[in-house]
Amino acid sequence: MTRKESLTAVLAKVEAGGDVRPSTFKVLRDPDNAACAVRAHKGSIDAAKALHEVVLPGWEWHLGPSNAKVYPYNGSPTTSWGGMAENPARAWLLAILCALHAREPDT
Repeated sequence: MTRKESLTAVLAKVEAGGDVRPSTFKVLRDPDNAACAVRAHKGSIDAAKALHEVVLPGWEWHLGPSNAKVYPYNGSPTTSWGGMAENPARAWLLAILCALHAREPDT
């Protein structure tokens, strides 16, 4: 399975909102990143921010009550990825995963 396919599977699990474990996020390649992703999935804004800073360094973010958006910093958010969820930390996690998925080559 390619990394892009793994990210697709993880996105589906996070969107569904069920229970996740650190092993769900092995595609993030680091146990600390996986732990942050689990905590973000459960509602930790601090964990979502920490994950964002590690996997999307220098990127901007916007957070709403049920949505989030991430985009590369270039003075204006012309290209962005977003997520929606009842909990803002999970929305941010979805936005991060969407951005990682989009940046991954198809092969």
